[in-house]
Amino acid sequence: MVKRITSAIRIKLRVSIVLVMAVLAMPAAGDSGIDLHWLWDDRCADCHGHAGDFSRKFLSVSGDRLQGRHNVNDLHRFLRNHYLAGNQVDAVYNMLLAQANNQARFKGECASCHDTVTRFVKHSLELRDGVLFSRNSGRPVSDFLGHHRKLNPDDVKFFTDVLTRVAREVYRP
Repeated sequence: MVKRITSAIRIKLRVSIVLVMAVLAMPAAGDSGIDLHWLWDDRCADCHGHAGDFSRKFLSVSGDRLQGRHNVNDLHRFLRNHYLAGNQVDAVYNMLLAQANNQARFKGECASCHDTVTRFVKHSLELRDGVLFSRNSGRPVSDFLGHHRKLNPDDVKFFTDVLTRVAREVYRP
């Protein structure tokens, strides 16, 4: 009788531990899945630094493919074998590809007031049905940027596109 009770308690304890671990492994509730910038900072930044700086310095784009110095032909396989799994591989690859294709203009032109683009997006912007809005004013970012620091229409488009891309990387479905 005591053995049966002890065995039942052990089973319940194991099930409870598994359930707790599953809940802890889930992404935070809300708008997003795993924030790619958090993922990079958690898994990659200690060795590789900031994702944008890394992609612009160590990766290149050939056609529409991202290439590394060591894994020229299959950067996907490298990422899969380097602390990423499942759908994270394609997502991080696409993030690095976008960064390698873009100049670091936000860092050079906006960071003195708005910190990093990721922090700015997380604290000040939100995506609603694919459109980026200011949390503060509730206005679409593209409307606001049209009157911000005398930006020309090409600059407004560039920064709206960059901020929207980063928001999609942060607030992943």
